[in-house]
Amino acid sequence: KLTKTFQGHSQAISNLALHPQKPVIATAADDKTWKLWSIPKGELILTGSGHKSWISGLEFHPKGKMLATTSGDGTVKVWDILKTKCAMTFSEHTQAVWDCSFHDTG
Repeated sequence: KLTKTFQGHSQAISNLALHPQKPVIATAADDKTWKLWSIPKGELILTGSGHKSWISGLEFHPKGKMLATTSGDGTVKVWDILKTKCAMTFSEHTQAVWDCSFHDTG
C-alpha cells in the first residue's frame, strides 16, 4: 500500500540514495537538480543545482556530510551538505557520467 508521495521535481527522477546515518533520502532528476527529503514525512530539506544537464546518479559519503552527483553534462560534483554548496567539480569527462560511489572508508 502506497502511503506517501514526494513531489518537487519538475521532470523524471533518475536516481535516489539513502543517507547513511539520518532519516533522509536524496533524489536526482532530469530537471538538473537534486533534493534532500526527510523520511517518512517527505518534507523538502534542500535543493541543489549547478549541473547543466540531467543528473544521472548520486551517492552519500559514508559519513553523510557530502553528496556526489553525476550528470549528462559530463561532470561529477561533490556537494558539502552542511555548507550547502558545491565543494568540487570533476569536468574532464568527454561524455555523460552515469553513476558514482565512495569507497567504504570515505
